[in-house]
Amino acid sequence: MRSKSFQMFLLAVGILVIAGFGSARAGARQASSSDRVAQKSLARLRRSAPASTKRKAAAKKPAGTQWNAAAREQFAEGQKLETKGRLNDAIVFYKKAVELEPNWPEAHNALGSAYSQLQKSNLAMLEYLRAIRLDPRNADVRYNLGTLLRSEGNLDGAAKEFQKAIEIDPDNAGAHNDLGLTYAQQGKLGPAISEFRTGTRLEPGWAIVHDNLGNALAMSGDLNGAMNAYRNTIALKPDWAQPYNNLGNALRQTGNLQAAVEQYQKALQLNPKYAAACNNLGLALQQEGNMDDAIKQYQRAIQLSPNYITAHNNLAAAYYQKGNWKGAVSEYGQVLRIRPNDPVAHFNLGLTYKAAGDRKMALDQFRQAQKLDPGNQQFQLAYGALLKASNNSETAKPDGGAATPHAGAVGPR
Repeated sequence: MRSKSFQMFLLAVGILVIAGFGSARAGARQASSSDRVAQKSLARLRRSAPASTKRKAAAKKPAGTQWNAAAREQFAEGQKLETKGRLNDAIVFYKKAVELEPNWPEAHNALGSAYSQLQKSNLAMLEYLRAIRLDPRNADVRYNLGTLLRSEGNLDGAAKEFQKAIEIDPDNAGAHNDLGLTYAQQGKLGPAISEFRTGTRLEPGWAIVHDNLGNALAMSGDLNGAMNAYRNTIALKPDWAQPYNNLGNALRQTGNLQAAVEQYQKALQLNPKYAAACNNLGLALQQEGNMDDAIKQYQRAIQLSPNYITAHNNLAAAYYQKGNWKGAVSEYGQVLRIRPNDPVAHFNLGLTYKAAGDRKMALDQFRQAQKLDPGNQQFQLAYGALLKASNNSETAKPDGGAATPHAGAVGPR
C-alpha cells in the first residue's frame, strides 16, 4: 500500500574530476571529495508522485460509529474539489464536515492535507495532531504529519512519524520510501537503502522508489547497483526523462562518457526543456574535450532556466578554460547576481580577473571572498600572493598561481 503522497530525492552530479549525481552545482574550486558533493545535494527533495498513485482518504470510523449523512456529504464534496485542485473551496467543505462531526479523524486529516498543500503549515499541523489524538493508529495521518515535519526540517520528528506509520501498516510502501528519504537527508545511507529496497519489494512496479534506490546507492559509491536500479526504473517507466539523466550521471562517473552522452540525449528527447540534462550533457562533452558543444549545452540550459546558477558557473568555467575572459567575467557576474554572498563565486571571479591581467579587480574579489569566508586558507594564500606580486616590480607575472576555476558539481534537477 502506498501513502497519499510520495516523494523522491535528487542528488548532485560532479564535474570533471569529481562526480556525483543529479544536475549541476557550481564550485569555483575543485571539490575535495565526492562526499562533500553528496552532503550538499541531499537537501534537494520534492514531491513527485503522479496523481494516479495517490489514494483518497477513506471515510473510516471506529467500530460502531456512524458519521452523520450531512458530514459525509460535505466530506465527499471536499474530496471532489480537492481532486480538481480547488483547495480553498475544498477546505470550506472539510470544515463543515468537522463542525458536524468534531471527532472524525479522517475529516481532520483531509483538512490538514488541504492546508499543507496551500503551504499553511501551522494550520495543517493542528489538524493532523487533532486527528492523531482521535485515532493514534491512523497510518495515513502519521504519514502526512511526517511529510509536513520533513518539509519543515524536523527530520527526527519526521522519521518517528514514518516509523509509526510503518509499525501500524508494515506494507505501506510510501512510508518506507519517505523514511528512506528522511534517512538520506540525515546522511544515513545504509538505513535509507534498506527502506528503498523494502519499497521495491512491496511495490515492484513503482518507478519512483527504484529511482530513489539508485540515487542512494550512487551516493554510497555503489555505482553498479545504482545503474541497475536506474535501468529498472527505465524499464518500468520508459517515458520518464529523469532516470536516463541519472543513469548518464553514473556512467559519467565511471568514465563511460560516450554512454553517458547517449543517456542525456535520451532524456532530452523525452523532455527537451530539461535544463539539468542539458547542463550534465555539457559536462560530459567537456570531459570528452568537446568544449564548443559543451558551451552550447550550458547556454541551452541557461536559456531554459535563466537563474540556473550551476549552468552559469559551468559556462563561466568553460569560458575560462578557453581563455575567453570577457565571457567568464560575465557569467561569474551572473552567478553573483543570483547569489551575491557566495565566497566561491567571488574567488572564481578574482581568478578570472587575475588571468586577464587585472590585478586590481582580482584583489577586490579576493577580499570579498575572504570577508565572506574568513577562515578559508586558499582565499588567504591567493590574496597574499597576488598582493605581494602587485607590490613587486612590473616583471611579476600577472597570471601566475595554481588555482583555476572548475565547472561545478550538479545540484537540483
